[in-house]
Amino acid sequence: MKLSKNKKNSFFLKYFFIFSGVILVSFMVIGLSLMIFVTNYMSTEVLNETKNHARELANFTSELLTSETATENPEAAVLLMCQNVDVIAKTTGNDVFICNVNGHIEICPETLSDYKLEENKHCETHKKIQIPYTYVHRVKNGQVSEFSTLGTSYDTYNAVAMEPLYIENSFYGFCVVASPITGNFLSGLKQVFVVFLISAAIALVLVTIAVYFMTGKIAKPISNLETATTLYSSGDFSYKVPEIDSDDELAHLITKFNSMATALSQLENSRRSFVANVSHEFKTPMTTIGGFINGILDGTIPPEKQEHYLNIVSSEINRLSKMVNMMLNISKIETGNVEMTFDTVDVSDTLINTLLGLEQIISQKNIEVIGVDELEPLLIRADSAMLDQLIYNLVENAVKFTNNNGKIKIDATTDKNHIYFAITNSGKGIPEKDLEKVFDRFFKVDQSRSTDTKSTGLGLYLVKSIIGLHKGSITVESEEDSFTRFTVKLPK
Repeated sequence: MKLSKNKKNSFFLKYFFIFSGVILVSFMVIGLSLMIFVTNYMSTEVLNETKNHARELANFTSELLTSETATENPEAAVLLMCQNVDVIAKTTGNDVFICNVNGHIEICPETLSDYKLEENKHCETHKKIQIPYTYVHRVKNGQVSEFSTLGTSYDTYNAVAMEPLYIENSFYGFCVVASPITGNFLSGLKQVFVVFLISAAIALVLVTIAVYFMTGKIAKPISNLETATTLYSSGDFSYKVPEIDSDDELAHLITKFNSMATALSQLENSRRSFVANVSHEFKTPMTTIGGFINGILDGTIPPEKQEHYLNIVSSEINRLSKMVNMMLNISKIETGNVEMTFDTVDVSDTLINTLLGLEQIISQKNIEVIGVDELEPLLIRADSAMLDQLIYNLVENAVKFTNNNGKIKIDATTDKNHIYFAITNSGKGIPEKDLEKVFDRFFKVDQSRSTDTKSTGLGLYLVKSIIGLHKGSITVESEEDSFTRFTVKLPK
């Protein structure tokens, strides 16, 4: 069966939006976390680098100011300081300068001109910068590093590091290195963001492909299930949903669905067979009864034979009554409407009384009954009426199928929790292929082999139902042209 395009599209769009939404939200969370992580990492790296440059500049300056060069040639010392500041500024791209104790800039890269000191040189870049006193106060106590605008010194935030200059334990000033975060920093974040967007786009494409094939794989079995339910609702159980090659829940559902279809098919066949069998079973005796009654009424049957045929009519009426009662009992059991009254019942006594009730037929067929004299009381708690019906059906069944001059053997025993009794009869037996079916409703052994042409096929089904109500079990053994044995196990 071909999969409906609209159905596949509906699955595709539904799952596409669901998976895309989940992935989008996931990527947003991951992206935000990644950006925060990268920002913090890069910020830390930039700040650490700035701190290292400030510390190197301060160490060089302190060593220079305490050297013989500063004492013997102060101008040369200042020139070296200026050159160091200029080299650090050009190699790092940072803003580098040295301030005095009041926060005024004393040395910056512009202090040099052709590698010579210029007096009264005013740096256009730094002449407006005045380090706030709060920073001066803080740097006296140690290094200061943070992202700041240094008051109004910068228009944007910079990674700023200030390293104090101490000479002989006296605060001499401080070195400042400021790295703008709008350059390489933002460029690095942009690269990370671009890589993230490309990854997200690739993931979205892969999800689209995966969802397309996944929805196709899911939609087709579901469409087959839909077809099956439509056919089943019309009574056609011949269609089976194709199995799928997987071991997931959908595959298990299809397997169970097909099992359900098989069970429904069997139930439907059983229902049709039930109707056909009931119709046949009622039609035959009713036709017989009607024919004989009409024959008596219209004089076709002479008066001297009317009693004979009325006996046949009575027998057929009894058979109909028995079949109706069995069907009513079965209906009550199957619908759960049966009311059970538990009494103490002697199974051995019930077996003996049932055999006595069938003594006339037993005598006519010259059947030898074995084991009755050895029966001991077997007391259980059971519904006495149902137990009577159970034992009667089994004994009658044994008598009916025992061959002339044959034997019926009764065995009974007990243990701590259960009683057991078995009824064995000689005769044609039951074919092995039919053993599992003998308890089915309306089942009959092949009529060509059976002498029981008037059986309803309900007796053993009722027996099994009654035993089930008492939480017991029944088994059957048979050997063709030899014997048949039914063994019953009931809890005490």
